[in-house]
Amino acid sequence: MENMAQIENHMLSALHLERHYGGAALEISGEAAYEATERRLYRVPILRERVGDDKEELAELENGEVELLQFRYSPTGPFGRGGAHTSPQELHADQMAHLRARLAANERELRKLQTALSCISGDAYYPAVELRYFQSMREADIALRLMCDPATVRRNRMRLVKRLAVRLYGVEG
Repeated sequence: MENMAQIENHMLSALHLERHYGGAALEISGEAAYEATERRLYRVPILRERVGDDKEELAELENGEVELLQFRYSPTGPFGRGGAHTSPQELHADQMAHLRARLAANERELRKLQTALSCISGDAYYPAVELRYFQSMREADIALRLMCDPATVRRNRMRLVKRLAVRLYGVEG
């Protein structure tokens, strides 16, 4: 149980999340914040899928519907006891703690991004952000959909990502 608290505390620490999802929030330049924001936006569809998968796997582990996933977690890995014998119950508890911590971190990241996105959702060019980062559309295709020039899409998408960077990192580009 002590190991579970360590894992959850590590995964939920703000510093770890910032490092994992886009660089340290302190002393980040405008250009670096823009790039970090783009990286975080591109990860949204993957994070959404992973959250769904993790919820399903956690439910299966909680209900005993799957066997222990020993092949995924080694005794000397992230929850190992330094080579000491790990009982199936301890391994099960460690797996569930790891999954809960990862799920909490990913859900927190999605909430932070959703909050930031809500600040720009009323903009006429907001669909350019969703189409580019969440559906991987090219700017030319987005321009056709929005009935404007690709340069207009690029300029407005960049403007909105800069606003997101300010919201996420507190810096201006």
